[in-house]
Amino acid sequence: MRTLFHPPHRLHRERDIPRIIHQSWKTSDLPANYARWSASWREKHPTWEYMLWTNEENDQLVHDHYPWFRDTFDALPAPVMKADACRYLYMHHFGGVYADLDFEALRDLGPLLAEQQLVLAAMSDDQSWDQSIPNAWLASARRHPFWLFTLAQILKAAGRNDTARDDWIEATTGPVMLHAAVASYRAAGGVGLRVLSPGIIYPINWMDTTAGPRDGDGDEHSICNSLHARFNDTACKSRFPEAYAITYWTHSWGFDHAHAT
Repeated sequence: MRTLFHPPHRLHRERDIPRIIHQSWKTSDLPANYARWSASWREKHPTWEYMLWTNEENDQLVHDHYPWFRDTFDALPAPVMKADACRYLYMHHFGGVYADLDFEALRDLGPLLAEQQLVLAAMSDDQSWDQSIPNAWLASARRHPFWLFTLAQILKAAGRNDTARDDWIEATTGPVMLHAAVASYRAAGGVGLRVLSPGIIYPINWMDTTAGPRDGDGDEHSICNSLHARFNDTACKSRFPEAYAITYWTHSWGFDHAHAT
């Protein structure tokens, strides 16, 4: 494997996180809920550039700007894995903010991201849990070296192709891989990475919704569970007035690998 980077020991020169919102879908035609939640990012950030990436445009991004990654990318067996990989490329090539389509913006991110280089967000206080930092929301300055650690981790994981693991998708391109990349970056002395506490971007742990009770009224998070009959996004977000965003964890990739959301 080629050497992709030298471990950084000082802040990256391109310090500011650009005012760009990235999202992606199979095509430019969004399902109704996603279109509504997607509109919230433009409403809360009217002066920011907005980019909705399609699968075709994702392929073009890799082939035009990351030819050394092309073979690995093309060989990823599930479309969700390609969508995962491309969100890291958006951060590296353009910078800005990436948000899954089941995310709703609640407040302007500007104050939160001011004078930051790289911002991820925790979903759980248990940082030993390898899915505690989801890849559903990312914020970065352009060309931040952390993303080369991330791509290197994908190259290594894809080479193993350990499909026997229950979490092999997450471990190859998703949050398990991202958790490993964070550890690798920090171990190498990398700087400029901030991980936000739970409640700021992820006010609800998805384990409390999609993996929690789905029947009856006893589940306090059922209104935030997009798969639950009581789901009500208006009521859900009203519970978290201090949050900057909220995801309703549709996990559509778990049912249809056409895309990662």
